[in-house]
Amino acid sequence: MEDHDMLIVMGLKDPWKFLFVDMDIAMVSASVGFALLSTGLPTPVVVGTAAAVGYFMHIGRKGKPRGYAAHLAYWYLPPLISRLKRVPAPWATRTVG
Repeated sequence: MEDHDMLIVMGLKDPWKFLFVDMDIAMVSASVGFALLSTGLPTPVVVGTAAAVGYFMHIGRKGKPRGYAAHLAYWYLPPLISRLKRVPAPWATRTVG
């Protein structure tokens, strides 16, 4: 028997959606689509490429915890885009150990 109160709480923790797609995947796909649209490629190619990017992001996220893409962006994007805020300075790690 299911606990309906728990289902409501679990539903409140769902990520934001755009139609039926998670918002972060929709934003990346839309950005790729608009960038490709400005290059003058045919519309079906642009839509197919943006859909493929969204599909592969969705498949790559399967089995990973929520916020995994943000975690990767936090660690692997250059410092001009995303600075590490929770890591001590190198002198502190060498001094403290």
